[in-house]
This record gives sequence, structure tokens and C-alpha cells, in this order.
Amino acid sequence: MPRWWVPQWDERYATLSMCVGAYFAVRLAQLLVSPLVPSLQGTFGVSRGTIGLILTGMWLVYACSQVPSGAAGDRYGPRRVVLLALGCTTAAALALAAAPSTLTFGVFALLLGVGAGLYYTPATSLLADRFDDVGRVIGVHRIGSQVAGLVAPALAALIGARFGWRVAVGSGGLVAAVCLGVALLRGPAASTPRPRPRPAPKTDGGAVVRPRALIGVLARPPVAFAATLAAMGEFAALTTLSFLPAFLVDHYGLSLSAAGALFGAYFVVVAALQPVSGWASDRLGRDTVTAGLFAAGAVGYTTLAVGEGLALAVPAVAFVGVAMAWGPPVQSRAVDALADAERGVGFGAVRTAYILVGALGPAVVGRLADTAGWTAGFGLLAGVLGLGAVALAAVRLRNAAW
Repeated sequence: MPRWWVPQWDERYATLSMCVGAYFAVRLAQLLVSPLVPSLQGTFGVSRGTIGLILTGMWLVYACSQVPSGAAGDRYGPRRVVLLALGCTTAAALALAAAPSTLTFGVFALLLGVGAGLYYTPATSLLADRFDDVGRVIGVHRIGSQVAGLVAPALAALIGARFGWRVAVGSGGLVAAVCLGVALLRGPAASTPRPRPRPAPKTDGGAVVRPRALIGVLARPPVAFAATLAAMGEFAALTTLSFLPAFLVDHYGLSLSAAGALFGAYFVVVAALQPVSGWASDRLGRDTVTAGLFAAGAVGYTTLAVGEGLALAVPAVAFVGVAMAWGPPVQSRAVDALADAERGVGFGAVRTAYILVGALGPAVVGRLADTAGWTAGFGLLAGVLGLGAVALAAVRLRNAAW
């Protein structure tokens, strides 16, 4: 077909499609581990706290990769960094599947955190340069992550039951390899012109990452508040990703297949609401939407912590899924507070800050579950999101009074 037959916006949506697929791949490789926690405990003979510590390490490395990935995207182009992230994720997931001991499993989990951590910041920069409705586009982009969460429990149960957890974990590496091949062969060219060019960044192109400058960005009140809200949401999100299936098995007495089905339903809710929460935040305001989502999460986690039986577990998981659509409004709030010249490294710094805090979730809640029980662990998550909702309500009241 002659090139002039193709509308200009097709290039933008080709980029968006590539990013959704890539996000699906890197997140799937990470999420395949959580449903297999009982199998990992049996193979390596370790406690929930130890597995939680390994997962926290993976998320900490993931967090620390955000600023370097943003700087690399500014210097070498975000598309190249996205491809590097897919390659690193492929290698790490395959190595994780072959890990012979707890120590090597932990090391390869850290490598997987690096691969996944390289992805999101340059991908967001790539999309923000091409679209005006940042909240909506972030919401669509995040569908890739949530669909991965929907697929991961079923894939882990199906493959793990038949072939063992190693093959199940390795399948994530194969999916990442396929997405890498597609992105290399059919992805949008790095030189694709932007339909609405933005001013060139007044930076060194990511050659130098200056800690003082990054701290200055994070210290601005609008950026700091967005990062704090994101840290609260991420603390709950990473803990839920790590332990929701095990919690439903241990605390509610559900079978592994029933827990996996509810885990999948949780991701259906989150995936369905990502574009909705982004669209709503573009029109109703970031803080209004975020407060409602956090309040729903506080209700859901409280019900999970004190309730019993499938009849309460189902709506409670649904409320938690509603809360985990916080990403588009909160991340859009951070993007709104950053100048175009800061978008790569600056957004990477914001993500590093809130993911570092959020990564403590699996270790803290895993330890709390070992010592005080699951009720205390999930009650803590209810308190965290409840505090966020109250803080947002206080800000709105203060602004109204002024």
C-alpha cells in the first residue's frame, strides 16, 4: 500500500501497541513467581519471609533502575532502552527457571528486577511525547501489565501443575523473547517523526545524573506529594502481587486453583479500570479520582483482613482491584508537575522514590504474617490506603477553604 494511504496517527498507535505488548512481557515474567510461592517453598525449604525478602530485593533493584533507564532513554533514545529491557528480561527469566538454590534464585530475581526496571520510564517518555491526553494513554499502556496479571495465575497453574514451576517461570522468558523479536522486526522506527514536536530538553541528554538536581526535583511540593501517594499505592500493590494467592489459601482456606481464579479476577478489575481512571483523572481531577480509589482499597483490605469465606473474599478482592487503578491518576499528577526537559530522568527519579518505598511491602507484610498473622498484614495495607484517602481529602478541604 502506498505510504500516503496510511494516516499519520497510525505511527503513534503503533508505538502504543508495541509498548502495551512489551509491558505485558516484562510484567508477566515477574508475576509468574507469585502464584508459585508454595512450590518455591517446597523446593528450597524456605519460609514466606524469605521468599518475601527475595521479592522485595527484586522490586528494590527494579526501583533503582528507574533513574538510569530514564537517563539512558534521554541519551540513546527510549526505544533502544525498551528493547534492552526486553532482552534482559528474557535472559533473567530463563536463568531464574534454572536456579539450583535459594541463593542463585535470589540473584537471578535481582537480574529480573533490572530488566523489568529498565522498561517503564523510557516507555512512558516515548508515549508522552506522542500524545496529549497523558492520563488516558498511561491507562491504556498499563493494560499490558494488568493483562499479564490476569494470565500469570492461569499460566502458572496450568504449566506448573503439568511440568513444574521451573517450566512455568521459564515460559515468561519465552514470551519476552517473542515480544523482543516482534519489536525488532515490526516495531515503529526510532526515527518516527512526532506529530506535535516538543521543545528539545535543556539537559545533557542523560550523560550525567546529578543527585542534587534529582533531590531538588523530588523536593518540590507537587512532585513530593505525588511520589508519596504513589509510594502508598505501590506498597499495597507489590504486596498484593506477591501474597494475595498465598493469603487466600492460608487465611480463607481456598484451594490453589480457586485462589488463582480470584487473583485473575483481581487483574480483570484492575485492567478494566486503568483507562477509565486515566480518563476520569483528565476530566475530574487527579486527586478526586485517587481519593476515591484509595478509599475503596481501604474497604477491600479491611474486609479481607477480618472476613471469612468466599462470599466476602470475592467483593473484597474486587474493591482491592478498584484501588489498584491508582496508577494513571497518580503518575499523571507527577508528569503534570515535571517540565518536558525533566520528563526522562525526573519521572525516573519519582518512580525510583516510590518503588523503593513500595518494595518494602512484601518483606514487611511477609514478616508480619509470620509473626502476627495475615489479619495484621492485610490490616496494615488497609491503614496505608486509608491514610492516603484522608490526606487527599484534607488537601481538598484546605484548597476549598482558600
